[in-house]
Amino acid sequence: MKCLIFSDSHNFSLFIKKAISLHKDTEVVFFLGDGLSDIDEVHYSFPNVKFLAVRGNCDFRSVAMEEIIGKTGEIELCGKKIVYTHGDLFGAKYGTAGLERLALQKNADIVLFGHTHTPYLSYFNEEDGKPFYLFNPGSVGYREGSFGILTLNESSEPLFSHGSFA
Repeated sequence: MKCLIFSDSHNFSLFIKKAISLHKDTEVVFFLGDGLSDIDEVHYSFPNVKFLAVRGNCDFRSVAMEEIIGKTGEIELCGKKIVYTHGDLFGAKYGTAGLERLALQKNADIVLFGHTHTPYLSYFNEEDGKPFYLFNPGSVGYREGSFGILTLNESSEPLFSHGSFA
């Protein structure tokens, strides 16, 4: 299963549309906040893709895609528990400690977050909890047009990569 991950579009939806159009096998899109109006507009163009979203610190609306959008979400895909958030509630700009605690509290395999505008991937194998990944796609709304690609399979570890239009 292919998932595309976007964050921080800040009223610039062009790269979201372009990435989904290039990755025609995308089944799920995660939007990690700061541009809910963008994802609200984009999702209508791709009716066969499941869109999941959270609000960011710059999102002043709470409704998008005809539903109320929260600050965090979670879903299980291909046997992996994925927690997704913007990151502002967990101090993402100051380090990953809050996101690590979130992963352990939620028993997550993967935590997706944005807010920092910087692509990031790290694997944690803590003694007091199960292993997990932290992944940030960067910002899709600026010159680099950074986004994330997550490939999931029931029988293997998740595969992460970053895409860009730079």
